[in-house]
Amino acid sequence: MPKAPSAPPLPLNGLFPIAKPSGPSSMRCIDDITPLLLDSKLFYDPERIKPQEKRKRKQNLTHMGLKIGQGGTLDPLADGVLVIGVNRGTKHLNRFLECSKEYESEALLGAATTTYDSEGPVMSTHSFDNVTREDIERVLDQFRGKIKQTPPIFSALKMDGKPLYEYARESKPLPRAIPVRECTVSIDLIDFRPASTSPSDGGHSWVWPKERLSAEEKTVFKRLTDIVHQASASTGQSESDPAVFDLSAEEVPEVSAVTGKRPASFKVRMTVSSGTYVRSIVHDIGLALGCGAHVVTLTRTRQGEFPLYGDEEILDGSVKTEDKGKKGANSGVNELIIDAEPAPNPAPSGPSGGCIPWAVFQRALVERDEMLTRERNEREEAQLSQVEEAKLKEMFSDEAVMRRRRERDYLEWEVELLKRFQSVPVPIGGSGGVYRYK
Repeated sequence: MPKAPSAPPLPLNGLFPIAKPSGPSSMRCIDDITPLLLDSKLFYDPERIKPQEKRKRKQNLTHMGLKIGQGGTLDPLADGVLVIGVNRGTKHLNRFLECSKEYESEALLGAATTTYDSEGPVMSTHSFDNVTREDIERVLDQFRGKIKQTPPIFSALKMDGKPLYEYARESKPLPRAIPVRECTVSIDLIDFRPASTSPSDGGHSWVWPKERLSAEEKTVFKRLTDIVHQASASTGQSESDPAVFDLSAEEVPEVSAVTGKRPASFKVRMTVSSGTYVRSIVHDIGLALGCGAHVVTLTRTRQGEFPLYGDEEILDGSVKTEDKGKKGANSGVNELIIDAEPAPNPAPSGPSGGCIPWAVFQRALVERDEMLTRERNEREEAQLSQVEEAKLKEMFSDEAVMRRRRERDYLEWEVELLKRFQSVPVPIGGSGGVYRYK
């Protein structure tokens, strides 16, 4: 059993980062780990909910009174840093909405999609045969420094409670212009995989989305683009026609009829200010190249003071504190090794140990399922052994079961959480303004 770092006063109040995987939503990840937190001694507070207060719980409280939230959602396609706030830590999440963030994104050339990523249908395809690494490097200069962005228009974005595409379908003007955002961007090209015939010759395995916009949907999209531009022009936010692809142009095949090769891909690393749409930057790079591009992977590598990788090597979701300084991607060790002396509770300035790998929580959830099975079997065996009813209630009441769970040694996920936990000040002594870190 790994030795846990020194625990701060319990229950914990503060922040910790997890490495969200691509696939589930941010809220799904929070829902998945909440049972672990509820079982843990780290978050248990017998005074949190009194019986008469149960009907007054806020929406962000669980059924046992644990307060939990996130500091900036990642949608299902994206992975990387997701900051979780617990108890009084939820009051400190707003600063992660305003802070700068770092991302790495891989994009596939040749196809532009409505959502600017591989989740949406293709709206246009264009020849990608002649795009080079140098072309992309040259185009990136347009996206460095302060730039202006309009949020993606073909999305769930609403105005006065109504999706934008509904205005287009009804040929109605927008009530007002979509606010243009000024963003600060630092961007660099970190990889380019040229057009190829297969992954084995240095290429990649990405493919264009199979879904295509119908002719009617293209008409709606074109109309929506026009009414958004008209609304912007009426307020002086835009003075020229927006750059868009010709949706009526003939489609090109994903395997070039000229070269027999598939589209190239490129990967960029960027640091952006709050409110920046990373997908829009990739889409606009495709526009500038004249061939289109869409996001196929998007990883948030830093949010505020929380990095995705820290001093530890993260392999196959396991954490290894040996060989410090390495930053690994997920690939192959199954044993958790903690040799170093546990660090004390991190100072309020923030930890530097990277995010808790999602595989750590996956293992914990499997172990929890096994624990629930054992508890159920123990109860059934006690019933078959004709244990007295009063004794059964004493042994297997919810309170007794939870007490036994919290008396166990620290589990792997609790150790990893404590190593990365950032405490926040908690008031003590009533409303006297005295705070301590907890």
